[in-house]
Amino acid sequence: MRKAPENTAFAPVGGTGASEAIVRRVGELIGSGELRPGDRLPPEVELADSFQVAPMTVRTALQVLRENHLIETRRGRGGGTFVRTGAVDAPYFRDAELPSVEEFEDFTVWRMAVSGEACARLAERFATGEIADADRQRLLDLTDASHRSDVSVETFRLADADLHRFMAQLSGSARLLEAERSIQAYLTRTLRHLAKPVDTASLSGQAHSALVAAIVAGHAAAAREELKTHVRSTLDLMVGVGYLGSHREPE
Repeated sequence: MRKAPENTAFAPVGGTGASEAIVRRVGELIGSGELRPGDRLPPEVELADSFQVAPMTVRTALQVLRENHLIETRRGRGGGTFVRTGAVDAPYFRDAELPSVEEFEDFTVWRMAVSGEACARLAERFATGEIADADRQRLLDLTDASHRSDVSVETFRLADADLHRFMAQLSGSARLLEAERSIQAYLTRTLRHLAKPVDTASLSGQAHSALVAAIVAGHAAAAREELKTHVRSTLDLMVGVGYLGSHREPE
């Protein structure tokens, strides 16, 4: 079984609408790739304690997630609640309309602010020697994985999400990490109908090499600008191929 998500994944939701907040949180964890098919969720009592809600609130949220084919509960020995195989292809992700150009432009502005700050903070932490060698190596490995094009769209999308989420995690800010999860889940929903992975070899703006190089070198301003270039290139690509708000399923 894979390593469990970071503790912040199941941080308290509180307030009214807690069940809906849990549905969104778990949905984003699946959409961002932090929870993968076959991953086992903590027991209801533990989730209730982590989210700081009543067990019935968790039970209600899990039922909604089951009905939307994101999770399944298995009985008997080795049972529990697991992320379903093919969860990212569930209607929860596939049925929403694609954003318009204007909506994606607004999302891009938000992404630049959140992800740009995460990358800059991470570069600062590299500059001050706060990042362990193991984390540096994992960052480089995730970068390599995100540049593969000989994989399925789902594998490519999750590799890209893994990298951006890890950079936010290493920034040291729990709030930036939470926002990055939301960003990556949104991208999973938006890019769900791509015919094939993006060719990072020919589309340099989609590669992460310059961004990660700036981060590892400890150049915060350069890291922020490279992130902006990367994010802006995604918008340009989506607009250029007429993808946004215009997709239609084959007859």
